[in-house]
Order: sequence, then structure tokens, then C-alpha cells
Amino acid sequence: MSCVSFIKYAPHESLTRFIDFYYVLKTGPELISKTVPLFAHAGSDVLVNWSNLPLNFSNNSLLIPGKVYMGGASTSVLFVDAFPNSTFVGVRFKPGGLSVFYSMKMVEISNQMIEFQDHHFCGIVGTDEGLTQRLDKFYQAKCTPATNAASAIDAVLQYKGNISVDTLAYECNVSQRSLERMFEVNVGVSPKEFINIVRFQRAVNALQKGSPSGRLQEIAFEYGYYDLAHFANDIKKHSGLTPSKIWPNTSRQ
Repeated sequence: MSCVSFIKYAPHESLTRFIDFYYVLKTGPELISKTVPLFAHAGSDVLVNWSNLPLNFSNNSLLIPGKVYMGGASTSVLFVDAFPNSTFVGVRFKPGGLSVFYSMKMVEISNQMIEFQDHHFCGIVGTDEGLTQRLDKFYQAKCTPATNAASAIDAVLQYKGNISVDTLAYECNVSQRSLERMFEVNVGVSPKEFINIVRFQRAVNALQKGSPSGRLQEIAFEYGYYDLAHFANDIKKHSGLTPSKIWPNTSRQ
């Protein structure tokens, strides 16, 4: 196998509103241990360390083999120590998706990974071909009605992160304080932070693909940033890298 194998599996169509994908992450024996940045995101994870060694996470917590962990949205770059011969099995939930299956305030797990007691989940994960079917059945049984934050989340995604908190509250017919509470409970970050993360993710995707735009400043304007300094600071905060480190067109800054 290559140094790193990251295989995604699509959930059943009845779950796609809440779950982004299931995944199995493996590293080969030739991988050199290193610290890897995890870009900011507004989703959440439930995962199991299927390896023989613990993984050091960004806040110096250890992910112990065989235990279930839950990770929330992150507002800035986090880091993990990757090592050879490791395997992780997990579920990536869309923003607001995890709260449909687990009753908890998402703000309590933002920017961290906590141990989560779910022996049933630990018992059904694995790396065999039946993984997707077992997870589908498990989450279909746990699914509850969508939260009241769903329409606000959809609006931010529809506007591609180019919407103010004032406008979002107006369109959702709620007060800004109510909007704040909805996002804290169901997403784990504030509406403003969520908007910023959505905009960042679109911009960084353009950078990674090598946007045809001629200059970094043009990319910044295209994705809703007022100036290049604001753009660079946002990319650095959420990825740990400068735009020119991500963008392959470094000769045309």
C-alpha cells in the first residue's frame, strides 16, 4: 500500500443530510512519523483507533487503541502525530449532523477530541466489506428529527459563506441571540465562525486545485475577502499555512 490510504464510503441516502462519509484511514510501514495539520472544519467525527499505538492529538490528549472518540468542529488548525502501521475507522458528520444522533451540546467538544462511551459503535466498526451496511443500520436506528439549526446551516452553505450574521438571522426569522444558541448547541461554533469556516473551505479548495485566477489577490476577492491581508490571515489561522504554500501557482503571486 502507499504511505497513506484514506478510503471514504457513502452512507445510505436516508442519512446523507447528516453524514458526510464513513472512512478508513491507514498508514503503511514506510511512513515516517510526522506532525500533520488538520484544517479547520465545521463538521464532527466519531472514530476508533484501530491501531496498536496511541495517537497524540493537538491538545496533548491521547487516542487510545480500541476506544471510541468524538471530535467537534474546529475554528483553527489542529495537529496530530501520524505514525506508521496505523488504522482509524470513523464517521464524518456534516455541520449540525452529529446532534441528530447524539444528545449533547456541540460547543462542549469544539476544538477537541474526547473519549466517548459507545460500546455498540466500537463493536460494529472494522475494515471489512460489511462496515458501511452496519453503520447505516446503526445510524438509521438512532436518527431523530432534524434540528432547528438546519435551515440556518443550509442558508450559509447556499450563500457559500458570503452572508452576514444579521442577514442570516433575518432570513431565518430569529434573533441573533437565538441564532447564537442554535449554532452553539447543534454545530459547536458561533454563526460568524461557521460562516468564516465555510468561506475558508471554498477558498482553500480553490488554492489546492490551482485556481486559474492570475493572482492570489484575485482569488481572495473571488471568495469574499476584502483584501489580501485578511485572506492570508484567515488561511493561516485555519490551515497553519500561507496561501502561497497551498497554491501551486507560487510564481504568480
